Amino acid sequence: MKPVKPDSNAARARRKRTQGRFCIFTWLVATVVGFAATSAPVQDKVRWTTNYYSVSGDTLLAIQDSLHAGRPWKDKSALDGSTEWQVDWRFKLRRSEDGCQIQQFTTTTTIVITLPRWTTWTNAAPGVRQAWTRYIAALGQHEAGHAKIGLAAAAELRKQVKELGEDQPCETLKETVDALGQRVVTEFKGKDKEYDRVSQHGATQGARLPIALPRER
Repeated sequence: MKPVKPDSNAARARRKRTQGRFCIFTWLVATVVGFAATSAPVQDKVRWTTNYYSVSGDTLLAIQDSLHAGRPWKDKSALDGSTEWQVDWRFKLRRSEDGCQIQQFTTTTTIVITLPRWTTWTNAAPGVRQAWTRYIAALGQHEAGHAKIGLAAAAELRKQVKELGEDQPCETLKETVDALGQRVVTEFKGKDKEYDRVSQHGATQGARLPIALPRER
């Protein structure tokens, strides 16, 4: 039997960082999927993708510079994370004596989250690592909040479609459902913007990486 080698500091650090990343990712998945389970019927679909862009640096200022340079949307905004969502719907009509009824209605919510991934953490001081850990967890929480709004839009649309009730002329019913979908999505896109306004794009939730640690000033 080969002797078991004690863990090196570097090995322990690598394992700790990997576990940290996994915990953040798992938290995001649990948050979004848990909300979907409580707010949307099982027949609705959720397509969720998380993308990452790499940042480097061993000081907070260097990481800030890398964030600014590495954002995929640097020509659009100065934000470190992004969540895009959309709700699509499909339905089937059933003819009746008085027109048509909705036989089946389903939604597909597509969520794309983009977050930074720090790739040169091993050269950084413990305080810088701690600052990053707090920041990336808060940023993930903020972006998950956007995803919740998208899921809530799908749930609200299904609820309002279910409440349409009585038979309508087929073409009128089709136009009614599509108009309702557009109206609900527009309403929740407004909620999305309000969420950013109130949270200052995540700043009030801690989703801002400081330029320097207190002792560095």
